[in-house]
Amino acid sequence: MENKKSSRDIIMDRILMSQPDPVAHPDVPIYGIAGDPVKNFIERLESFDGKALSFRSRREALDWLEQNIDRKAKRVYSSLLDFEGNVSDNDVADPHAAHIVDICVAQGVMGVGEMGSIYVTDESLGLAACALFSTDLYLLLDRSKIVDGMHRAYELLDLRANRYGSFFTGPSATADIEAIHITGAQGEISLTAILYN
Repeated sequence: MENKKSSRDIIMDRILMSQPDPVAHPDVPIYGIAGDPVKNFIERLESFDGKALSFRSRREALDWLEQNIDRKAKRVYSSLLDFEGNVSDNDVADPHAAHIVDICVAQGVMGVGEMGSIYVTDESLGLAACALFSTDLYLLLDRSKIVDGMHRAYELLDLRANRYGSFFTGPSATADIEAIHITGAQGEISLTAILYN
């Protein structure tokens, strides 16, 4: 008895036979960004309505947080081991409950001078929903982790290392309606980068 191929198999065979030869990806040059990466970072961040505070050490940065974040009046979520909030992971285990968070404090992984952006992951944020739903977001960032441009950032990042990764550039904003800039349109009203070292 003759073994006939199904229409599907015939189509798949044709697709496999018509594949082009593999071509190597082009080398993408790393374009340097003029100026000091930290100074560029602060200027760009502030141009997007973000704020930057500078401290000599992480300890000084944490002391500032202790003195300036009122945990009696605000609901504070912190993913940092060395700064405690008053909202626990259990309080916001369901991401829908993250709307209760007023302030989120977390660690930035990397900064990008070209854009004034801070790269964060699910690991650095703890519960990402808390950062996205909070009114005020504070991200600690080691100055030595600020690179000059996005090309360099992507060269250094392992995008497979985490389930979630994003560049945050200032607070949530939009200018879609009549080109009027509105801060805090879909998320936090303020983003403060706390630079240390």
